[in-house]
Amino acid sequence: MKLNHNTERLNAIKGFDLNLLTMFESVYIHGSITKAAGILGLTPSAVSQAIGRLRDHFSDPLFVRQGKNLSPTKTATGIHEKLFESYDNLLARFQEIDHPLAISNIVINCPPYFSLTILGPLVRAIDKIAPGCKVTHTVVGNSSQAIDDLLTFRKTDIVFDINPHKNLSRNTFLLYEEPLVVIRAKNHPRIKDKASPEDVMKEEFTFISNDSLLRINLAQQLEKRISVKRKIRYYVGYIGAAMPVVEATDTLAFVPLKAYEEYKKQYDICAVNVDMNLPSIPVYMVYNKTSLNNQFFCKVIRALEEMFPPIPA
Repeated sequence: MKLNHNTERLNAIKGFDLNLLTMFESVYIHGSITKAAGILGLTPSAVSQAIGRLRDHFSDPLFVRQGKNLSPTKTATGIHEKLFESYDNLLARFQEIDHPLAISNIVINCPPYFSLTILGPLVRAIDKIAPGCKVTHTVVGNSSQAIDDLLTFRKTDIVFDINPHKNLSRNTFLLYEEPLVVIRAKNHPRIKDKASPEDVMKEEFTFISNDSLLRINLAQQLEKRISVKRKIRYYVGYIGAAMPVVEATDTLAFVPLKAYEEYKKQYDICAVNVDMNLPSIPVYMVYNKTSLNNQFFCKVIRALEEMFPPIPA
């Protein structure tokens, strides 16, 4: 009976190229034929022709241009919602078949300053569970789209990010929270070891800028709490770059405590005791739900959850 049922399903899709679904999902996620082609290693013309075939099959335009991006139609969104979870499971199963020894290497993606806290416990956990397993640390941006690409196309096993990910195929676990501190050059002419919030906010700042909306919201929280908008003098792309700028100027910067503790050995900088409760940066562990089907991976996740104290409600 099961054979007959499967045969009927195979007959139903006879003549339909299932590769078109991979191209569809890539265009849906990226909102761009060019970006989808780059990810899949195809030409934009090949992806465009594939979308054209799908438009004919479903009798719907599927994607319409809005500015620089392609926006999915209602039909395209319905196709994605019905197929994505099954498609994600298919990718996971294929990866297990195609790479049976993938357990010998686990890939994580996180910003460099997160690795100061995460890599040690992670490596210790893996050494206990599977001695000899390799750990690969990558840094591939922190925009939501970049991270979604990594997990959707199985380029990484675990992502550590400051944003929670609301996706039915992902698990998001709040691993820990990173306190923020204000730093200054040791020879700052006005700000000393202790300062009021008002005096701090009068100064110019070096701002760590990236694609994370949450980090922007943290800056807004600080400004709202003091009722003063910060004056940004310098913009840098990552935390490590803020240290030499602060050392060489009269600017201040908000940085994670762990990063400051590491970099203070290299630069003439110090923390400022500010009489206010600074917001913390949350650090989430994100991975595909289907990865828990692998016993090794499941043990690694549980070990990491146990290594960090629970966050108070």
